[in-house]
Amino acid sequence: MGKKILLIRSTANDLDINSYNVQQLGIGRAFCDMGYDYDFITMKRRGPRSNFVFYQNGRYQAKCIEVPRFRFLRWGLNFNICKRDFLKQYDLVICQEYYQLMTYLVSLNHPKVALYNGPYYNMFMFKFVSPLFDALFTKRLDRQLKYKFVKSVLSYDYLNKKGYTNLCNIGVGLDTARFDCDVAISPETQKLMDFMSQHRCILYVGALSERKNYPFLLDVYEKLQKKYPDLKFVVIGKSNISAFKRMVGYHHEDYEEDVIKHRSPKVLDGIYRVNRIDNPQLKYIYPLAKAFLLPSKLEIFGMVLLEAMYLGAPVVSSANGGSATLIGGNEDLGIVVEKFDVEPWVNAVSKYIDDEEYRRKVIDNARQLIIDKYNWPFIIKQLLNVVNDEKK
Repeated sequence: MGKKILLIRSTANDLDINSYNVQQLGIGRAFCDMGYDYDFITMKRRGPRSNFVFYQNGRYQAKCIEVPRFRFLRWGLNFNICKRDFLKQYDLVICQEYYQLMTYLVSLNHPKVALYNGPYYNMFMFKFVSPLFDALFTKRLDRQLKYKFVKSVLSYDYLNKKGYTNLCNIGVGLDTARFDCDVAISPETQKLMDFMSQHRCILYVGALSERKNYPFLLDVYEKLQKKYPDLKFVVIGKSNISAFKRMVGYHHEDYEEDVIKHRSPKVLDGIYRVNRIDNPQLKYIYPLAKAFLLPSKLEIFGMVLLEAMYLGAPVVSSANGGSATLIGGNEDLGIVVEKFDVEPWVNAVSKYIDDEEYRRKVIDNARQLIIDKYNWPFIIKQLLNVVNDEKK
């Protein structure tokens, strides 16, 4: 196989590469360390095209290229990067998400296009678009794509039912380098660390939204508070609403305000709210939590699961792409609760609070799993094994 890789993220929402745990950056570092040049294209609503190197290992570089796009439905489109004259410089092109129209257009103009898909549910606001897209493009995409990789067992089953063949589940990796380097503790992080060191705390990190199921989290905390009156709840993330609600005049902060307005003063007094903490700072926060909770109704993977498991917070999660892949039914790695019923969630958290030996075993096992199998070097090695074996 050649030495130049392109990854295209054509999702129509803008990406701030300086925030959160951006998968494409970890992928790029892994490719460079294995002797490949790597370009990552992301699309933005406005502004000129720009590019910059974000990582280098010897003569190999990982570069981010930001290009303008226009949006239609959930598709980000830029026809210039679909052209054969542009694509021919790359030995392998990786397109994210099966439902993106750019995935189809790129697959028409390059002989070695790989799909790397996460979704396992209908991503369109207008649900009829998904079956229409499938009717028009699924058979063609399945035929034109050279490789088809998925991020989870749920994504595998979803695409398999649609008719995609020769799927390979390689999972998702954590960019552990972000957390392994020395990072100065910010004043806000120190304040939160002091609080968590003085109290027993459970933790949530992520957006506060309908899909993330924040009201259910508060129901669980209210019941836990009755059992453990001293228990505090640390919530890190911003309130977030859907594009449709924004269109009809709602604001992001309206969601959280609606959720908490009928909660008891005791519950609200037990919540420590932080809108945002720089991602590397979280290495100081996760280990101080008695449990990390992720009750999402739908979650493509959940990078926070990888973070929590690597950094020392035992997980209680709903059934989603990440938890099904990382934990499944193995309670030595974490606890997956299938239903949104408060009592089993309370029981799961209580196991960690009441049994320190069990909690420590889960923390150690989960961390080792991420070290062994869910980091980007391991994931990219799996991808390259498939690609290189196919050449033989």
